Amino acid sequence: MVPTGDTVRYKYLTKKLVQAKKNILVSGETGVGKSVIIGDFLSQLENDKYSYTIMNFSAQTSTKNVLDVFMDKDKFTKKRRTEIGPLGGKKMVFFVDDINMPALEKYFAQPPNELLRQIIDQGGFYDLKKFLFMEVSDCVFIASCAPPGGGRNKVTPRLFRHFNMVWAPDLSVKSMDIIFTSILKGFLSHSKGL
Repeated sequence: MVPTGDTVRYKYLTKKLVQAKKNILVSGETGVGKSVIIGDFLSQLENDKYSYTIMNFSAQTSTKNVLDVFMDKDKFTKKRRTEIGPLGGKKMVFFVDDINMPALEKYFAQPPNELLRQIIDQGGFYDLKKFLFMEVSDCVFIASCAPPGGGRNKVTPRLFRHFNMVWAPDLSVKSMDIIFTSILKGFLSHSKGL
């Protein structure tokens, strides 16, 4: 991760929104660095206050895949019989990369996204084994996506209304110059010692 003016701005905005417990959607064209910026932000979270999990959506992602993450004992723990939350009293930052990739079903819904919407909208989901409504506490969602097209689908506004939207524009010439100069300097300094 090469810091530029753009990446510093996005990380600062993301930090403030997460601290305010607001969900974030970072959108922009392919290749602008959405996933890299968010991944770098997550790796620098305060370990005593936050934990995070990353889930990459694809056309094959199902609701079972999403439920498996929430039922993973290494990520979430039972706080009460019908409530789960992150381990150690921390806040969970749940990052969904490529949120608009799941395939559309017969009636044009994306089941994994509908489950996420239910978790955000109603504060939990139904445990299909115990037939109980499980509350999810202390969880903030960050999602990223590129505009629809090329295998990416439109996502229902019912889900996106819960997110603060941030657009990541194409990198400026100055930012690209900083990034590629840093990469080239790093490469040349390593090869110099050979």
